[in-house]
Amino acid sequence: MRPGVNSLLMNELVERQTSTRVWLLSTAAVLFSTASAFGFLFYFAMRLSGVLLQHKPGHDVGVPFATYWLIASLFCLIGTIVTTTLALQRWAGVSCLPRFIGRFVLAAILSTILTVLIGLLLFWIICAFSSGVVQ
Repeated sequence: MRPGVNSLLMNELVERQTSTRVWLLSTAAVLFSTASAFGFLFYFAMRLSGVLLQHKPGHDVGVPFATYWLIASLFCLIGTIVTTTLALQRWAGVSCLPRFIGRFVLAAILSTILTVLIGLLLFWIICAFSSGVVQ
């Protein structure tokens, strides 16, 4: 191997950067995923409080309002999937439609896993603060 080839390869690797578009889309995907987890936790809390206060007069307003949190959570999850689909750069040599479908399926799986992990983390933090473990 010639000494100049190795240095050219290293220069190419150093100069290659992830585009700003990918960073912005990835950040938006994480923010949408966090919002989706928050929305679902709010939905769960409002439904639980609605069930607990169901037989008390004047406390039936929160249950229909909880549905709005679920819808917001689902829209945020869809936003996560779309932004992740646009940010993925896999299968560049494949034609357009199979590449989009593959990216969409992969983005749906990754987005769902990320949202569940963030939701579990948020739930764990809320439980730790409410039980007095963290002071």
